[in-house]
Amino acid sequence: MSKSRLLYGICLFFAPVVGFVACEEEEDVGPGLEIAQISRLYVSFEEYGTTDERPDTTIRVIQPADSSVFAFRESHLSQVQGGGAIYFNPYVKTIFQASANDGGQDTVIAAVSVQRTGLLNNAGNGIRSRYYNQVRGFVYHAATRSLLAVNGAGEGAGVYVIDNPTNTGIQKQPYKKLVNPDLNMWGAAYQNDRLFTAKLSAPAGIYMFQNLTTMPVNASDSVATLQPARTFQIEDATTDLRGLSYDTIKNVLAIAEMGDGTLGNGRILIFENFSNIVNGSSDVIKPTRVITGPRTGLVAPVDVAMDTRAGGVYLYVADRAAKKISRFKSTDNGDVEPEDVLDTSELGYGVTPVGLALDARDDSTLGR
Repeated sequence: MSKSRLLYGICLFFAPVVGFVACEEEEDVGPGLEIAQISRLYVSFEEYGTTDERPDTTIRVIQPADSSVFAFRESHLSQVQGGGAIYFNPYVKTIFQASANDGGQDTVIAAVSVQRTGLLNNAGNGIRSRYYNQVRGFVYHAATRSLLAVNGAGEGAGVYVIDNPTNTGIQKQPYKKLVNPDLNMWGAAYQNDRLFTAKLSAPAGIYMFQNLTTMPVNASDSVATLQPARTFQIEDATTDLRGLSYDTIKNVLAIAEMGDGTLGNGRILIFENFSNIVNGSSDVIKPTRVITGPRTGLVAPVDVAMDTRAGGVYLYVADRAAKKISRFKSTDNGDVEPEDVLDTSELGYGVTPVGLALDARDDSTLGR
């Protein structure tokens, strides 16, 4: 057995749950068994048209995302009719993108394969079911080869567990439907069989769910009632919370808050030592740091992505109102200028960024 195959096998054994970063097959391992340095930021865009007005893209790629040149390198048109939440998992080498679902008719989850060079290819017709009507976040569970889709609101609010999501087809029903119409959620972050989502209803905060892939369901319809294991209220947060990102190496969670849509009112809430917070006794939590103010340029941030590598130093923000992608230092606090900004308002088609997914890998991400 080659060393790279042995390393891959060990990695699979010790990393059954993959929420952000995962082991790679040996083709991704370079000389000396080192993973190539990868830093790709996938941006989901909301617009969609038909015939001659159809946009040329629903996904754009900033690559390398951590270089001195902060620019789009590639654009792609996925299977959705306008983009929503977006998620990448290196274990399955696939981008999953929710539909903006403007009008309620497009209930597809795009599945886009990512080649070793970064080239994007649509995988079949995507993952289609009437249940995926307000998908606002994803995570991947490697042990069961399942995609968990957070459906954010309405009668079908809950988490849908999809088997083998890279095997797409005309219809692909979830094999578990964990539902609760009283929930109003956005985003998804995962660690150790715990799923975190933003809680949009008052008082705003964070839901924590546990052991979703092993939760029993009714044999007749595969349905179970979803209840949070804990609910955390964020001090002084509004109900305009949106996407969140969890750096499990540095133990830091960041969450976007849109605010009232005026310059400098949007916020990025940052919680250091996040595992200590959720293991503590208090259900009211307070951010350690907050990025906000006129110099930040934030108007209505809807998603955030953190570089989870041990040496990662950046935090990326998608702002749908300002139509910008901003790159901050992950240690920033208060009213600070972003290090770099990409204005998307003049791209032609696909100008409104609504979701981020970061593929950031090196040796430090092995075994996670």
